[in-house]
Amino acid sequence: MDNPTLTISLFRLRTRRALVKHSYTAAVYSDTFESMGHAMAEEIKHQAKHGGFYWSFARYRRNHLKADIQEMTAIMLEYPYVCRAALMAAVAECPYVHYVIHAQDEINTKRPEERLVIAVPLSEPITNPRDYTRIAALLSEQLGIGDHTRGDFSSTFLFAPFVGVCSTPKIVLNDLDREFLDPDAFIEEHRGTWTDAEALQVGAITIQPESTALHDSGLFVFENGGAL
Repeated sequence: MDNPTLTISLFRLRTRRALVKHSYTAAVYSDTFESMGHAMAEEIKHQAKHGGFYWSFARYRRNHLKADIQEMTAIMLEYPYVCRAALMAAVAECPYVHYVIHAQDEINTKRPEERLVIAVPLSEPITNPRDYTRIAALLSEQLGIGDHTRGDFSSTFLFAPFVGVCSTPKIVLNDLDREFLDPDAFIEEHRGTWTDAEALQVGAITIQPESTALHDSGLFVFENGGAL
């Protein structure tokens, strides 16, 4: 699909019994602007004034449970903000359309730890949590940045968008010369490729990257002129 429809579900808590408070459904593009990107930006502005939510690109029936997931529309991988230079260099080579979302570790906190979420929209939604974990693990290995957030391979992963004041774009869509990830084709292409998702998650710890992991001035200019 050239313009997939995405869903965002919002939760106040990360507990298993947390209830969906709101949800948004929109296509990546509209006739005049990137519809889902616009919806996310407006929601972040609202949350900055009225309190935050945890987000997921999955549609839930009611509770924050795998059994309540109806479909998953994008893969989410979260990294410490201090890794931004290495991460931006890695996603520059990513062949799939993706959002870079400025995020934080917790909602409604005075001193949040900043994060970056790479959200990869799927050309078609998936319904099997195992497929989600498989795709997330493979994408993580392809990016090659080890310091991702523990638990972000799970279909129930939730992230918190950054609601503080900053001088950089909070949401950037990188789509130039890229395609939407076809989940069935991606899984079939990598059938037989071994990846230890559990070991990768055990090793997912938030640490300062070594200086050799950074490059240039630490500034990365996006295709549309934005920067981190």
